[in-house]
Amino acid sequence: MLVIDDDVTVRTVLGRALRRAGYEVSEAPDAHIGLRLLAAHTFDLALVDIFMPGQGGLATIQQMRGQWPTLKILAMSGADRADMAAHSEAVGANGFLKKPFEAQTLLSTIAALLQAPPPPPSSATP
Repeated sequence: MLVIDDDVTVRTVLGRALRRAGYEVSEAPDAHIGLRLLAAHTFDLALVDIFMPGQGGLATIQQMRGQWPTLKILAMSGADRADMAAHSEAVGANGFLKKPFEAQTLLSTIAALLQAPPPPPSSATP
């Protein structure tokens, strides 16, 4: 599992909760490091913060979806915008969590995503 969030506290708390639940976790402080980790390792799921300095989460999710079509992607944001979940899913996220969220909400969302069937092949031409 890969956690991409510019907030070190959020990254640490999420990483700790996921490790306690038995997941192997890598952490990245920004999109560029996260994408490099994805290129070098196999992950089942990536948690991506929407608002980060540099390349934001929406562009990152779109890039991930293009390069790793079967990767499960869970977007997250503390922004108080009702359309954030729809925007995240429109660019390829499989789900969205509004920060702050409880560890149990995170774990049950991840469990559901990992059990979901893979997305259908894209009909878009490269």
